[in-house]
Amino acid sequence: MWRERLAWWGLGVLVTAQVVVYLLGVSDGTAAGLLHNVLYLMPGLMVAVVAWRTPGPLRRAWGFLAAGLTAYASGNLYWWLFVRDLDPDPLASPADPLWLAFYPCFGIALVLMLRHRLPRISAPAWLDGVIASTAVASLVSVPVLAAVEPAPHSTVVGVLVNAAYPISDIAVTGCLLGAWALCGWRADRVLGLLIAGMGLFAVADTVSMVLLWEGVEIPAAFDMMWIAGMVLLAVAARQPDSRSRAAQPSVLLSTAVPAGLAVCCMGLLLWAALSGQHSEPISSLLAAVAVTAALVRMMASVRTAEALGAARRLARTDELTGLANRRFFVERLERELERPDPRLAVAYLDLDRFKEVNDSFGHDVGDTLLRLVGTRMRESLGTDVLLARLGGDEFGMIMPGTGRAEAAGIVAGVLSALRESFVLPEVDLHVDASIGIAICPDDGTDRSTLLRRADVAMYAAKTGHGAGPVFATGLDDHARARLTMLEELRAGLDRGELVLHYQPKVTVDAGARVAGVEALVRWEHPVRGTVYPDAFLYTAESADLMGRITTVVLDLACRQSRAWYDQGLAVPVAVNLSVSDLRDPAFPDRVGALLRRYGLPPEALELEVTESVLMTDADNALLLLGRLREMGIRLAVDDYGTGYSSLSYLQVLPVDDLKLDRAFVSRCGTDPRSAAIVHSTVQLAHSLGMRIVAEGVEDADIFERLRGYGCDLAQGYGIARPQDAATTTAWLLEREIAQKAAV
Repeated sequence: MWRERLAWWGLGVLVTAQVVVYLLGVSDGTAAGLLHNVLYLMPGLMVAVVAWRTPGPLRRAWGFLAAGLTAYASGNLYWWLFVRDLDPDPLASPADPLWLAFYPCFGIALVLMLRHRLPRISAPAWLDGVIASTAVASLVSVPVLAAVEPAPHSTVVGVLVNAAYPISDIAVTGCLLGAWALCGWRADRVLGLLIAGMGLFAVADTVSMVLLWEGVEIPAAFDMMWIAGMVLLAVAARQPDSRSRAAQPSVLLSTAVPAGLAVCCMGLLLWAALSGQHSEPISSLLAAVAVTAALVRMMASVRTAEALGAARRLARTDELTGLANRRFFVERLERELERPDPRLAVAYLDLDRFKEVNDSFGHDVGDTLLRLVGTRMRESLGTDVLLARLGGDEFGMIMPGTGRAEAAGIVAGVLSALRESFVLPEVDLHVDASIGIAICPDDGTDRSTLLRRADVAMYAAKTGHGAGPVFATGLDDHARARLTMLEELRAGLDRGELVLHYQPKVTVDAGARVAGVEALVRWEHPVRGTVYPDAFLYTAESADLMGRITTVVLDLACRQSRAWYDQGLAVPVAVNLSVSDLRDPAFPDRVGALLRRYGLPPEALELEVTESVLMTDADNALLLLGRLREMGIRLAVDDYGTGYSSLSYLQVLPVDDLKLDRAFVSRCGTDPRSAAIVHSTVQLAHSLGMRIVAEGVEDADIFERLRGYGCDLAQGYGIARPQDAATTTAWLLEREIAQKAAV
C-alpha cells in the first residue's frame, strides 16, 4: 500500500516538474523529453497496478483502460523519437495507430464498468443514455466539423487520421454522458473524472487538429492538457467501487438534463431550418435522434406517472367500497398526530349482525350492503372527516379538530343515516352499528393508544353499554380493568407467568384409586398474586388469546406428566380445550408433536371440551375430535348437563367420558330430582359405552351415593383440592404408598 501511495506522490511531483519546465521554456532538451514521456507512461502503468489489485469484473475494465493509456504513451514516445524533428510535420505517421488504439480500449473499459455497475437497466435509463450521448455528440460536432479545413499539403489519409481524433473524443464523451444517464444522473466521482479527462482530450485534439491544418506550430505547453486528461483517467480508476442503481435516479437531474439537451438539439434543427444555413449532416442526424428519444422518453414518463398514481390510489383505497383503506387511515392519523397540540377524535364503527346477512343471503348481498353503507356514511360526513373501511364490516373515522361534543354530533348523523333501510336485490335491510370513540389528547396522544381505546369503546357499545356511541373516556371501571388485564395477560404469556394446579380423579370404589388429574390454569400475577381462570379466560377468548394459552397449558401438562412417569407415577393429565382450539386444523398435529417431544404415550393425555364449545362449530369439532381419538387420546365432555345436552350429539361424539356438572352432583344428597338426574346420566353413559365422572364431590356421603349409582370416577374438594405440582406429587406418592401397603 505504501508503495502505491509513493507512486502517486511521485506522479504529482513529476506533473509539477513538467509545469515548471514549460514555464521556463526549456521543453526541447533530452531531460525535458524524458520527463515528458515518463509522464505519458506513468498513468497507464498505475492503472495497470489498480487492475491487478482489483478483484472481479472491474479488473478487466481497468485492464483495458491501462492498455489504452499505455498505447497512447507508446505513440507519444514514437513521435518524440522519430517524428518530432521532421519538417513539415506529417499529417499521418506510425504513431497515429497507437494513439487511436486508446479509444476502442477506453470504450471497452466503459462497457465493462457499466455491466458491472448496472446488471439491469430500465427503459427510461436507456432513453436517457441515447439522449445524452447523441445530443452532446451533435452539439459538439457543429463547431468541430465547421472548423475542419484541410491544409494545402494534406492527403486523404492525413485528413481521415487527424479528423478521427476529435470525432473519437466527441463519441467517447457522448458515451460517457450517456453512461452517466444510465446511472441515474447521480453524483459519481468515477464517471465525473472520466468525463473531465475525456473532455480535456477532446479540447486538446480539436485545437491541435485546427492548428495543424492551418500550419501553425502547436505550443509545447499544450501537451499539459493531454497529460492532465490521462492523470484524471488514472485517478478515476483508483476510486472505490460504488454500484449505482438505475431504478433510483436523481429526480431533478433525470428530468432537467435530458430536457435541456433535447431543447438545445431542437434549437439546432430550428436554427438550421430558419437561417437557411445547412449544418453538417451528421450533426443534424444526431440532433434528430436525440429529439426523437426525448419525445419517446416524455411519453414513457407520462405513462409511468399515470401507473404510479393509479398504484398509489389502489394501495390506499379499499377495492370494494372505494373508501380509504387501513393503510391510508393509519398514515392520515399519524400525520394528524404530528401537528402541534393535536385535537381530534377517532371512531371505530362495526355493523351489528352482519354475519347473519352473509349467512342468510350470501356474500354477494353482503358486499353490496357494504358498498351502500360506505356510500351513505360518506354522504353524511363533512369533507374534513376521513372515512375508511378497515376490514370486514368495520369502518374507521378520523375527525380533526373535534372534541367530545362535536364527535358525538358527527357520529349521531352517521347513525341516523344508517337507520334508513337499504334496498337490496333480494330484500330491504335495516342496519345497526356499534361505535366507539377515543379523543386526543384525553384518551391518548399516540396512534396505538387511540386505536386500542377506540376499539375497546366499540366493543363496549356492542355488548350493550347504550344505544348510541360509547366514548373511551366514559367507560366504566370494569371495561378499563378488562383492557388493563388484557395487556398484562399478553405480557404475562411472554414472561411465562401461567402455572398449573392439579386436581386428582379417583375411582368410586372402596380403594378410591387415582385414575388421573385435571390440569387447572392459574396466573401468577406479579402484583395481584394468584389469579383464577374465571377472572381472565373470558377476556382472553374475546381477544383471541386462547390458542396461546392452550399451547402453554399443554406444554406444562406434558412436562409434568413426563416428570411423574420418571417417578413411577403413570398419571394421565386432563386439559380443557377452547373454541379456538377446535377451529384449528393443525391442533392435532401440535398435540402429537408435544407427546413425541416429551416421550409420552397417548394415554398420558386427556382432553376435555364443554358442550357449548362443541355446539359452536359442531361439524368441524367432530372431525377434529375424531382425529384426536384416532391418535389414542381419551376425550371427555366437561360440565355435562349445563349446555345443550343434545342426545343426538352424544350418539356421534367420539368421546370416552361424560363429566357430570357439580350443580347436580353437589345436591344429589338433598334434592331428589338432582339424584334422579345423576342416576339416569350414569345409566345413559354406561349404555353408550362411556365412563361417568362426577364433579363437585364435597363429602363422603355424596361419594357413597355415587358408588351406589354405579359412578366410575369422582373429583372434588372432598377428595383433594387443586394444588401446585409439588404438593400434588407429594399427595400422589403418599396415596401410592398407602395403596401398596393396603394390598
